[in-house]
Amino acid sequence: MAWQVRESNGIRYCRSKVLAAFPWLQQGFSTRCSAPGAREEAGAEEEYRRRFLAIFQLAPDQTQLAKQVHGDTVLIIDQLQPGKELPEADAMITNRPGVGLATIHADCVPVVLVDPVHRVIAAVHAGWKGTLAGIVRKTVVRMGEEYGSVPAECYAAIGPAIGSCCYRVPPERIALFAEKWPEFDFAAFQEESTLDLALINQQFLENCGFRPEQIDNARVCTACHHTDFYSFRRERATGRMLSLIVMK
Repeated sequence: MAWQVRESNGIRYCRSKVLAAFPWLQQGFSTRCSAPGAREEAGAEEEYRRRFLAIFQLAPDQTQLAKQVHGDTVLIIDQLQPGKELPEADAMITNRPGVGLATIHADCVPVVLVDPVHRVIAAVHAGWKGTLAGIVRKTVVRMGEEYGSVPAECYAAIGPAIGSCCYRVPPERIALFAEKWPEFDFAAFQEESTLDLALINQQFLENCGFRPEQIDNARVCTACHHTDFYSFRRERATGRMLSLIVMK
């Protein structure tokens, strides 16, 4: 794995080596809390998430989640509103220290973005529909509009997600991507009838102006590594991992 694997508070989690260089930033991607096929006790995943957040000195009410709908809505988080109904969105941006941004995953691509110049962070949930809609591109554009972020000065980390090795799709789905994004070469995907969503999102970032050396792609398939990660494609009924980013 290109990312680092750490353990704290009885929790194993992954983090980007590139983002670990920023002392004012914390970022992590949780692993599963039970073995494949094992029955989870009621509330086990909630408790696991609480302990995961505690590694980063966060409580649940200090962490913003969204009702993820596989869309392309990008929210600006100015302040937390504990107890309020979760807003519908698949990407969030903030410049507020101490505000954790978290997205939930079980195969879909987790992307976190960091602007170290203007001290802005973003968390993105990119399933195939969100990837097709260009949610990562829209998040980058919104960071520029709201905070003056320049892609060449920004960093990105792409976490564990289902890889092309396990993500077989109908030809019609690949045709949607080829039609919407003609600047990409989907010939290899069409030949194998697969998609590599993490790679597509990396290409989006590079096309936006991110430097390749400032994009840390974990390149780990959640379906292949199902003892470490939940995979909806492999298990159907399964839990979810958290992708978290926060400025201290």
